[in-house]
Amino acid sequence: MTIYSGKTIQDAVAKGLTELSLEEDQVEVKVLQQPRNGFFGIGRKPAQVELTKKENTNQSQKQINKQSQTKKIAGQLATVPSNESDSAFDLETIAQNLADYLNDVLEAMGFSFTLKLDIKNKHAIYIDIDTEQESRLIGRHGRTINALQNLAQIFINRSGANNVNVELDTADYRHRRSEALVQLADKTARNAIANGKPVYLNPMPSFERKQIHNALADNEHVITYSTGKEPHRVIVVAPK
Repeated sequence: MTIYSGKTIQDAVAKGLTELSLEEDQVEVKVLQQPRNGFFGIGRKPAQVELTKKENTNQSQKQINKQSQTKKIAGQLATVPSNESDSAFDLETIAQNLADYLNDVLEAMGFSFTLKLDIKNKHAIYIDIDTEQESRLIGRHGRTINALQNLAQIFINRSGANNVNVELDTADYRHRRSEALVQLADKTARNAIANGKPVYLNPMPSFERKQIHNALADNEHVITYSTGKEPHRVIVVAPK
């Protein structure tokens, strides 16, 4: 019994057969670890297989075993996640792969945490990060958690789920931030009306700008629009 590694299961099996000078029908193959490409070099894992030499059997039995083993390996290979875009993607698998990736990233950042994954619907994934280091995770003006959320969205897009949005949260930060943005929108609108001049807000991510737009959509005295290029794109609140 020997364990061999490779980029793919086929590579690991081929390596083992070469070193043992055996044919495929002469060994039992057990897949110990599916390969994972990782993302930006994080979470990468090789394929690992265990090869055990079979006891001597007659030729017909060897042929049966060979066919059975070929089917077994083919079935295991079919479960390896693909990085290619596919309209019929498995959202549960992609979401779990994302959780595994974030787990690696957060551990590399030195956090002690627990992830809670929730697939809201076929277009939304919500992940709550339970940690005692919530302030550090959120970062100044939410920059750290927003950067992680952006990274998570890239991961999902590269997995073929381009129409799925990801939201990362911790300690109810998103709800508290949403309330603060509504208050900011109201205050900014009053300033724009009182001074008769447009007010430029600080740069913020697109999903937060959208909340400002929505908060003032029914205000009859101001208009809102965005200007500038990412990541410095800002909301402008101007009197009508």
